Amino acid sequence: MKVPEHCLDQLRAAGLLVSDPYIPSHLGFPDGVKVGKPTTTPGNCIPGYEGIWGSGAVIDAPCPILHSDGSKWEVTVHTYIPGPGPGDFINFWDTPEEAVADILDYLLGDPARMGVKQLAREEFLATLDQPDNDDE
Repeated sequence: MKVPEHCLDQLRAAGLLVSDPYIPSHLGFPDGVKVGKPTTTPGNCIPGYEGIWGSGAVIDAPCPILHSDGSKWEVTVHTYIPGPGPGDFINFWDTPEEAVADILDYLLGDPARMGVKQLAREEFLATLDQPDNDDE
């Protein structure tokens, strides 16, 4: 089930990037779209997190994916492989409008929602700064 155009327009109007829809036979996210927050859009981000959108825009936050499983609308953030990892989630909604509100809150609203991923990233980066004790 395709995401209604008025929902995509709402995301774009908020300054977010919206991918072209995935193919209907996509195994994970049929007809889904990925949503990115460019660095030029105020909102939530993870300091030091950087990705390049297909258009060349720089994004500074994990990208939620919006799609329907046929009965519910899903918002997925899954950045760990194999995962799920800290801050990864799948939220289920009855309407696409509720799912869009969830994405807007994640990227532009409550910063605590992205805090789990930020903390996990900081903890991982701190391990890279530690000396290798195997040589002792």
